[in-house]
Amino acid sequence: MKSQSQHDRILWALSNSSGKMKRSDLRRRVSMKLSDLDHIIEELAKEGHIRISGDMVSLDPAHASRQNS
Repeated sequence: MKSQSQHDRILWALSNSSGKMKRSDLRRRVSMKLSDLDHIIEELAKEGHIRISGDMVSLDPAHASRQNS
């Protein structure tokens, strides 16, 4: 059985919390060290999956609409 990737866990947590949450709350939700979380959310932001604004992390609605086209 394949475990869920950390990227997917973060995206899942965001999608199940109205699309945004504080970085500290996200870290607790996905049970990750802050340094690991920061690395992954930077990757997700570069890929266009999420946006980071200060302490808030949110799903990028533009990316979701591109996926559904």
